[in-house]
Amino acid sequence: MLSVGLMFGSWLSVPVPDIERSDFLLIIGANPMVSNGSLWTVPDFRGKAKAMRERGGKIVVIDPRKTETAEVADAHHFIRPGADVFFLLGLVHTLFDENLVRLGRLAEHTAGVDEVAAAVHEFAPESMAERCGIPAAVVRELARTLAQTERAAVYGRIGTCTQEYGSLCSWLIDVVNVLTGHLDQEGGAMFPK
Repeated sequence: MLSVGLMFGSWLSVPVPDIERSDFLLIIGANPMVSNGSLWTVPDFRGKAKAMRERGGKIVVIDPRKTETAEVADAHHFIRPGADVFFLLGLVHTLFDENLVRLGRLAEHTAGVDEVAAAVHEFAPESMAERCGIPAAVVRELARTLAQTERAAVYGRIGTCTQEYGSLCSWLIDVVNVLTGHLDQEGGAMFPK
């Protein structure tokens, strides 16, 4: 709530994935198969995930345990508990390092991009791999997929925010959605009414 309040102006402005139009979802520390998305509130997540995959979409889960959502995902990468921040820093670093930042229509509403680039400069996936337990090649490939998929989103929930760097994790998830042009976009992370 702190992160979205500072970033979007209201603590109730929490963007959630538009699963019905998305082609790629990266789910971190969330188990919508059980919670129906909690804050996301996705009735029949199982059916919507199946429909997404039938139209060619993919779901990747990052979680320290094999959740019900991980069981139905296209891929599941185990992360060291409490290390989500290092994975996310590696993702954001890759977006800048490989010139994958695509602000698009968000550019005129975005401030501080150069400061973010400078802040993540030292957090290459190769440096973060040991800390988070996910190989650098996987982190880089996920960043590329997010940037190159027209309709994609990153979604994180309780697992990402109930840890030492929880607010930073929440902020970085929204940063990734902004940097890839997927915030407030069909198939991306949208603001529900």
